[in-house]
Amino acid sequence: MKKFYSAKSFLLICLVAALFSGCRVQSPATAMKEHFPDFYKEGHRGTRGLMPENTIPAMKKAVDVGANVLEMDVQISKDGQVMVAHDPYINRNFALLPDGGEIPEEDARRYILHQMDYADIRRFDVGSKYYSSFPEQKKMPAYIPLLGELIDSVEQYTAAKGLPDVIYNIEIKANPEYDGVYQPEPQELIRLVMDVVNKKQLDNRFYIQSFDVRQIQEVHRQYPQVVIGFLTSDNKASFEDNIRKIGFAPQIYSPAYKLATSSLIEKCHEQGIKFVPWTVNTLEEMKELKAMGVDGIITDYPNLFSRL
Repeated sequence: MKKFYSAKSFLLICLVAALFSGCRVQSPATAMKEHFPDFYKEGHRGTRGLMPENTIPAMKKAVDVGANVLEMDVQISKDGQVMVAHDPYINRNFALLPDGGEIPEEDARRYILHQMDYADIRRFDVGSKYYSSFPEQKKMPAYIPLLGELIDSVEQYTAAKGLPDVIYNIEIKANPEYDGVYQPEPQELIRLVMDVVNKKQLDNRFYIQSFDVRQIQEVHRQYPQVVIGFLTSDNKASFEDNIRKIGFAPQIYSPAYKLATSSLIEKCHEQGIKFVPWTVNTLEEMKELKAMGVDGIITDYPNLFSRL
């Protein structure tokens, strides 16, 4: 007869096993202390300002120019594959059809990733088209990668070049209004993502963040050892409002950078929460935020960190 265990029971079993086998089950605080940097230099979507976003070349470039954290977004295909992509559909602003043609404007939201098998998604070119929002991007043929493939590529790259290990900031893209259309239900979505991450044996060198509190609540329930980040751009909700909405204190608080104030940073630090704003794209703004006491910066231009 099969036995089924709750998440809390499973964690307890692992803790007991650790005493006898030497395996480690770390708390988020321990994981951050042992593996996370003192200051988070985060490459947004790899290095969106310089390379096609959320691609393997973008992640490698970010590492080369000094990022110690790689921020990326994940979506789920129809056949349950975890992909690295920001939008829930193929974005015509920077993507081309498999035959190299433009995606017509009337089809701007036609190619929904959660309604397509990954083999079909991979055929779209997300790197060759000129992207007016980021004119410095290097153009090259590129595809939407699988999360596991991207992690493997980065791990091999840093090892081969003798570079420090990086932290993976994995953002769960989800909209509560579109369960079943743009993404699966939170429990299934988080299970799929964590299945990939756990197979990579990153030793807690990652964290999960989201604007959708359901996603981070699910992580907190099912995987209490995982570091969690909360994203917000809501200038009407206070820090206290957000903590009440989440139901617990996340390890990382990441607001839009224009919401950053000294008092907000202080409130986070009083609760042991790291403050890491997004998306900061000028050196002047980076310097101002660092002087305010932020714990890291998320930017499309991680090459600026060398001048910070």
